[in-house]
Amino acid sequence: MNKKFFPFVLVGIVVLIIVVGFFVFKGKLQKGGYQVSGTSGYKVPESYEAPKVEGDNFKIIPGIGFKKEAWLEYKLEGYGVSLMGGKETPRSFKVLVKLISLPIGGKEYVGIEMDSEELMGGMIFAMVFNKETGESLYLAKGKGMPTQCLKEKFMKGFVGGLPDVAFSKDNLEKEYKVDLSEWNFVGEEEITLESGKKIKVAKFKKEGGMENEKVINELWLSGEVPIYFVMFKEKIGTQQKSVMLTNFGMDGGLPNFTDTDLKACEGTSGLPGFPPGSQFPGFPSEVAKMFCQTDTDCACGVDKETGKCAYGNKEFIDTSRECPDFCTGFSGQLKIKCVNNFCTAVPIR
Repeated sequence: MNKKFFPFVLVGIVVLIIVVGFFVFKGKLQKGGYQVSGTSGYKVPESYEAPKVEGDNFKIIPGIGFKKEAWLEYKLEGYGVSLMGGKETPRSFKVLVKLISLPIGGKEYVGIEMDSEELMGGMIFAMVFNKETGESLYLAKGKGMPTQCLKEKFMKGFVGGLPDVAFSKDNLEKEYKVDLSEWNFVGEEEITLESGKKIKVAKFKKEGGMENEKVINELWLSGEVPIYFVMFKEKIGTQQKSVMLTNFGMDGGLPNFTDTDLKACEGTSGLPGFPPGSQFPGFPSEVAKMFCQTDTDCACGVDKETGKCAYGNKEFIDTSRECPDFCTGFSGQLKIKCVNNFCTAVPIR
């Protein structure tokens, strides 16, 4: 080969490899162990609309609003899951959040889906809303268990007490209001996420006390990302929890809930679901304890394994030991029924 042409041949081979690689990997984005189809479609805005004050009570953050198939990845540190009154074990793991649209009962429901292989044994949650009726639905499904669709939250917060400021109906609007009577505005700053994306955030902070321990909460929000939420940190004494945005994109975040899953929402009108404060049995090891086919499969008393008050499949419950306030409520307003193949405490009508 003529040595003069060798550099040009080498350059041509490199360009060919880059072009082939582009088409091979185009259409799939791998982040944190999750598969997200499509490309991120994200460009840092040339102009940033800063937060504005409404009266003396609220700071308004203009934002994107609901953007179907947008996705965000968060890293959680110090959070854990307590099950049926068990001890919470802090962990570090990632959660993928998607903005989804689901056709339920001939109506469009939009909302947020949360997916994590490390969260409650691979459970997938979604909270969706219908703008015309204002109705909310909450879905959950896991490996080897039927899909649940209820009109009440499965648990308070998200996991381990994550505040509703992170994932709620308000996060889908075109502007987000921060209550300045609760949060102190610290200022704005440009930050770089773990993925390398640069965004401007509005920082808020509040301090308080609890049982002689100082409580400090920090909150970062940005109108440049879907659902605004960038970071939340809570420090109680020496204990600390945090949630931090690591990456996000504007497309490719397809829902994990299928038409088959959505059939669980048929007939949910008036379904009471879980009573406030109850905890959803998300770990696969707990599925058998809660599974039922008829009301007679369910019982309430003491868990044979843990010795704590519990309701579930009668094979795992010691009914000879009573827990009256737990099983029937303080005023006898609860009963245990089989709802969507899960033993559930529901109000007596």
